[in-house]
Amino acid sequence: MRAVVTGSSGFIGAALAKELLLGGWEVIGIDNHSSYYSVELKEVRLASLRKFAKFDFIQIDVTSRDVINSVIEKFAPQTVFHLAAQAGVRIPNEQIHKYVDSNLLGFTSVLQACVVNKVPNFLFASSSSVYGDLAEIPYIEGERNLFPNSFYGATKLANEILAKSIIGDSVTRARGMRFFTVYGPMGRPDMAYFRIISNIVAGSQFELYGDGKTERDFTFVDDCVEMIILLEKELRSNKPGYIDVVNIGGGHPISISELIELCVLELGKKLDYTSSAANPKDAARTMADPNYLIQLAGSKPNTPFELGLKKTISWALNSATSEQLRKWTESSS
Repeated sequence: MRAVVTGSSGFIGAALAKELLLGGWEVIGIDNHSSYYSVELKEVRLASLRKFAKFDFIQIDVTSRDVINSVIEKFAPQTVFHLAAQAGVRIPNEQIHKYVDSNLLGFTSVLQACVVNKVPNFLFASSSSVYGDLAEIPYIEGERNLFPNSFYGATKLANEILAKSIIGDSVTRARGMRFFTVYGPMGRPDMAYFRIISNIVAGSQFELYGDGKTERDFTFVDDCVEMIILLEKELRSNKPGYIDVVNIGGGHPISISELIELCVLELGKKLDYTSSAANPKDAARTMADPNYLIQLAGSKPNTPFELGLKKTISWALNSATSEQLRKWTESSS
């Protein structure tokens, strides 16, 4: 089996590519190593993938339409996992073009290459951000009241609409995966859990937005990757032109205050932070309804948050990591 993983030096992309390689797949990874956060951290992830004989890496931007098309045409993968994107919700309006370039133009570039080259399976990263604050809790895939709070969330909803508009006339099957706050070792340093741990371990700055009551449905990275692989396998059983979207979340929200308490308890040190007003681009609460995921994959993310957090903290305390933690965190400030 052959796969292309875009965003292969990213958090989820690197973890997915590694699991595919361990399963015997041939994998081409694509990433532009953007400077949104530490390129060094992305290179550390990439180094772990280069150890596999069946892995090749191409450093290009997914907006490079002709190159993307050529790679997919020549490699002829059974599946493309499109995870490359401009992440985060807090990029200022004067830089909003980054979302447009990566999440709209880049997405269209990869989608078009898959359809033109008759790739059987196309799985792409969507987000819980598509739901916004008006959707009913817990979030179900059939929710129609979708008003994302952020431009990032709007681009992810646009991806779902764009895919649906073209897949039905093709031989490609597609599945959008609405990720719910994926966390774990080697994670993204712009995310709250990473910044809290880094503050306590390495003394980097942490800014708390709002009163700490914001809740997130955290998904451990190993669970996320397991669900992606199971969803890819199930997708193959559908007819050409099939498309759907699936929540990847366990349905157990944790507040930021609870997250802080758990980190402080585990590390035995206080958090030194500054406070600011809640960001209107952040949803007040996210919570997945995992029933459709269970129907398709036979399971859902089940790692208890306390256990996943312990594994993440253990990684952060490793000497090779702790020496870099502050630098990685400050790269996304």
